[in-house]
Amino acid sequence: MARPRFLEKPELVKSLVLLTLIVTSIVQTVILWDYHPKYQSVQSETQVAKVDESLQRRTSQVIVPSQTVVHENNAVFATKNTPKQIMRVIRESFEASEFKPLAVKNVPNFYADVDEAVELILPEAYYADTLSYMLPGTYSLSGKVPQRALIFKAGDTWRIRTIMSDQSLWEGRLSKVGQGDLNSLFLKDSNRSMRRVTYTDERVNYIPVAGPEMNELFAYDVSQIQISARLDWMRDTFFPGDPNVQEVDPASSVGALTNGISVAEYDATLNASRYRNLSRNSTEQDSVIGLDTIVEFVNFHGGWVDETSESQGLSLRFDAITPANQGFETTVFRFHVNGFPVFSQREAFINNDAVDLSTLRVENDGTQVRSITRHHLEIDRLISVGKTKLVDGQDVIDTLVNAGRFENVTEIRLGYEIEYNEDTSRYVTFSPNWFVREAGRWIPFDQPDDWTERMMYRGLE
Repeated sequence: MARPRFLEKPELVKSLVLLTLIVTSIVQTVILWDYHPKYQSVQSETQVAKVDESLQRRTSQVIVPSQTVVHENNAVFATKNTPKQIMRVIRESFEASEFKPLAVKNVPNFYADVDEAVELILPEAYYADTLSYMLPGTYSLSGKVPQRALIFKAGDTWRIRTIMSDQSLWEGRLSKVGQGDLNSLFLKDSNRSMRRVTYTDERVNYIPVAGPEMNELFAYDVSQIQISARLDWMRDTFFPGDPNVQEVDPASSVGALTNGISVAEYDATLNASRYRNLSRNSTEQDSVIGLDTIVEFVNFHGGWVDETSESQGLSLRFDAITPANQGFETTVFRFHVNGFPVFSQREAFINNDAVDLSTLRVENDGTQVRSITRHHLEIDRLISVGKTKLVDGQDVIDTLVNAGRFENVTEIRLGYEIEYNEDTSRYVTFSPNWFVREAGRWIPFDQPDDWTERMMYRGLE
């Protein structure tokens, strides 16, 4: 049998083998550099992480109205119910259907022909329909984003009317399907009259006519603060089973781990952490991550507020989805104390990255989760250490108008300022005040110049 002629030239064989190896190496390098882990792969990888089921939540559990009021004839009152109680009754009682747009000639305004109703002010999501997480049913809003919803009875029929971000009105039918106590929806606090405030961007909410008396609160932080313990937690949470994880600068006061693609950092002084995926998503920039995916990501990356803290009145609630900044969108979940939002004055950083101690933030780049930043506060007892009488709502508005600031304000809310003390006895204080969202950041209404909190509704700076 004749020997193949190319075998008679060993130099040619060696060259072909070498060329094959070079091409294979180039192809593998391109694949590695072009690999951008999507959330779906991250989620499947983290299934082996240790997950505390008590820290997990469904999306409907963290999305509640930012405010609820009761309408009776031409008066408006604060509700006696908590947002969670309101949501429980609505979900146990109704299914919605037959949503249709309303003609202006028939229904000239949102409150037309409504004498008694419950009004829900929905949290801000510039593209997401948060109502669908609150109200069961088979219905479509044709891509509209609802801002407020009225639940009322017209004759023998329950109805829901919504006003959208484009100010169009829609109305749907509510079918009674459960045994929820519908009368409890209309429980009002007759001593707390509310005033409607309309802002320059046409958003609306309510403020108490009379300034309320609110508790000043104190609690010890009982969470695990040692860097070594947090490093173990970050390794199990963000890099389960990854043999390439290394500790970065062990002598630093900030504990950090990296596998070359992602980095997780923990600052013991702030008791806060930040996880970042360092790769940049090069595809699907026009796509966005849904709220369900964001909530599930949090479930598998540290979870939500522990049961003891929640029993004391501390919770995390969906607050907003920010418009994209430099290609990134940020979903904000805000701490609440006894139903009131929490704001942080402190300008805090982890290795030059801004950290808001009053929120949990998930940043995404298209369909890829880029980072999660959070404060690890846990409390076992919330103590009242005094009371503060706040000024009337009209005084707040007058202060803003007289200073020429009201036109830049897009929301006024009662809330708490959190101050975190990192001495040996770690503790937090919650001080009540009026807060305004002015030029994109939350500040106390009476401290416009020295307030340093970075609200960053346009994303982390």
